[in-house]
Amino acid sequence: MSNSIFDLEQEMLQFANVTDDIELVTKYFLEDSKWESMEPALADALMNKYFAIKDLYEIKFNNMWDTFEDVCKEYHIAHKLAGLQREEELQGLFDEK
Repeated sequence: MSNSIFDLEQEMLQFANVTDDIELVTKYFLEDSKWESMEPALADALMNKYFAIKDLYEIKFNNMWDTFEDVCKEYHIAHKLAGLQREEELQGLFDEK
């Protein structure tokens, strides 16, 4: 199970790159000379859309990450409790003799 959790964590961190990609595209529109002739109102509207999408995905990622951390905590608590229960059962076997 821990490998699955690790793999999931790595995939989630790759998902965070979406915001970097959006920022890269935004920077491209701001800095590339072929877009200099774009109407300022259109450029502002376009940039506002890109920034809004970036913000949206940052919020989604943060929510997902919080959920992932909660699931990991629950998993580790359950795993620890299962181990304690096994220890108690084994101790009970020795105590009976």
